[in-house]
Amino acid sequence: MQRLLRLLIVTLVIGCLTLFSGAVAQEENATNMTNETAGSQTADGVPPEIVQYAADWPLPNRDYENTRATTDVSISKENVNDLAIAWTFDINATGTFGGASSNPIIMGDTVYFQDLHANTYALNLADGSVTWEKIYNNTTVTGPNGPAVGWGKVFVTNDPFSIAALNASSGEELWVMQLINTTPLAGEIIGEGIDIQPTVYNNLVFTSTVPGRGDVFYRGGAVGILYALDQETGEVVWNFSTVDDPASIWGNPEVNSGGGAWYTPAVDTGTGITYWSIANPAPFAGTPEFPNGASRPGPNLYTNTLMALDHATGDMVWFTQVLPHDLFDHDLQMPPILADANISGEDQKIVISGGKMGRVYAFNRDTGAILWVSVVGRHENDHLAALPPGNTTVYPGALGGVETPMAYANGTVYVPYVDLYTNWTPESSLSIGVEGAPQAEIQPVPEGTGGLVAIEANSGKVLWDRKLDSINVGGATVVNDLVFTGTFNGTIYAFDAVTGEEVWNFTAPAGINAWPAVAGDTIVWPCGVGEMAQVIALRPGGMANVTPTPTVNVTPAAPVNMTPTPTVNVTPAAPVNMTPMPTMNVTPTPTVNVTPTVNVTPALTVNVTQTPTENVTPTTPEAEMMVNISADNLAFDTETITVPAGANVTMVFDNQDGGIPHNVAIYDSPLRSEEIFVGEVITGPAQITYNFTAPSEPGTYYFQCDVHPSMNGDFIVE
Repeated sequence: MQRLLRLLIVTLVIGCLTLFSGAVAQEENATNMTNETAGSQTADGVPPEIVQYAADWPLPNRDYENTRATTDVSISKENVNDLAIAWTFDINATGTFGGASSNPIIMGDTVYFQDLHANTYALNLADGSVTWEKIYNNTTVTGPNGPAVGWGKVFVTNDPFSIAALNASSGEELWVMQLINTTPLAGEIIGEGIDIQPTVYNNLVFTSTVPGRGDVFYRGGAVGILYALDQETGEVVWNFSTVDDPASIWGNPEVNSGGGAWYTPAVDTGTGITYWSIANPAPFAGTPEFPNGASRPGPNLYTNTLMALDHATGDMVWFTQVLPHDLFDHDLQMPPILADANISGEDQKIVISGGKMGRVYAFNRDTGAILWVSVVGRHENDHLAALPPGNTTVYPGALGGVETPMAYANGTVYVPYVDLYTNWTPESSLSIGVEGAPQAEIQPVPEGTGGLVAIEANSGKVLWDRKLDSINVGGATVVNDLVFTGTFNGTIYAFDAVTGEEVWNFTAPAGINAWPAVAGDTIVWPCGVGEMAQVIALRPGGMANVTPTPTVNVTPAAPVNMTPTPTVNVTPAAPVNMTPMPTMNVTPTPTVNVTPTVNVTPALTVNVTQTPTENVTPTTPEAEMMVNISADNLAFDTETITVPAGANVTMVFDNQDGGIPHNVAIYDSPLRSEEIFVGEVITGPAQITYNFTAPSEPGTYYFQCDVHPSMNGDFIVE
């Protein structure tokens, strides 16, 4: 949740940082690959420590599938009320982003932790005492960051430009590999940085750069690049540019930037495929010279994309872009989760991701086809392809949507979300480094709220939604029959994983924008926002019931109210199970091992600008209504459908997009709280006739394609 603090405290001008991303769904760009799921890892390529300590928390999200779930611990509903602080470790790092946004690693009796000055510690799990420390005190690290452990080494970002390997027993620095050139031409500003917790597999360390570091984010010319490093030497084995034309950057390298990964990829150890969630393009929303992202026409590949790469070579297997030409910093940035599901009666290996667009997606792991999309949190005006003149309030804002890691267990995905708005104009920006652009207005964090949603992996149906009175940037973590999360105001919650009932809450010593590791009988949770920033260890019994007074300093403004109001168990209407026909297979040319970048030519680009048309005219009067609507080039041919109240509607839908699945669905609003009609998904070119009854109550409703929700408009009942 680093990004959140950055955007606020640095005068609300950095909206695209890593812990935030999100907006709508689109995709026709996908191709082939297959994968495995939790519990099916082989020992081939897995570092010996991860095999030895598999029952602890040996990877950033516990396992290679990024499930953030454990059943190998003793904490459950039976004893959660006995949790208390067993020990604390002071976080001395301070900055605009707090002191920590890192997931600890637990292996045996050792906790590995990194703060936001890049200082790295080995702590004793029993009492929190320091076994060794490596002090970097680099105040330009922004995070999220954190350690990865394997082959006797701890791998960390030691400054915004480099990766270091430390001896796991002593903390001695073994090697440092600088990935970003820090000796630019006179007057040039370095635009890239490393803001990710790495992971390790098959003698490789996987990491990424993003278009920003310190107080310079999304400056023109900055491109995010994925890397695999040799764990023995730090040498680059392969890299991959997440911008398809890194030299021209969609036609204007002086202004445009984008891509990169903020969070740890998933690794299928059965197939050797890695899965990466790729961040947004910039500038966003635009600049005075280039409003509404006019400096970067087209879909801006490979931003807002789920990407499958061969772990050994970096060759692309498939990619699926869910939001082309993003205007709102709505990146797809969450750690992908690998799982198994039965969708429409078919057993499938899937990969789940989500982001700041406030949507969660399930993809087929063989093809990249989108299987379902589930909407979380508040949505308003986020479907716009272009902003109108003046101010427009958009939910999720640049700090909203799904900001921190999700979890998965027993067929359920647990999703933390944030409800914060941004007021945009076509020319406003949150990209530091975009000179002369007026700044968008972000809702103050203390005013924001959030929640935790449980989603059925087989269908995308929302099972329960727990509303929280502070933004939820503490991730989701499943511990036996409980799911834990934490909020920015310093409250830790435990909910019943099945019902969503609140079982327990705890007031931490500081605000929370990090997520925990759990092993044995202990939860280790960094609480890094405020004057009493600490890593705390919660354990049944602990040192009695220690409940420190929280102090959360948000911007130079007043501290956050630490007393949450009771949450409400809300069970929204189930979203539609969208099982499209296979999406178009896009098999890009294999990438080349190049340092620093790889020029990847896109296999397919899409023009996603919708063309507004007039209201559809009925062909029959009275209570019968005929509507014709078509989809072409990932856009409907109309933005408004008007029908009489209570009319029997016959809708002829013509999908002209070859190889791409679409449908027409009608809901009460963009929040999709109530389903009015959901048409069958068809893969084009094809035509289908739908029949349904319009609502009897006049008003403005909402229609969309469920597979590509960026295709949408107003359904007006008169």
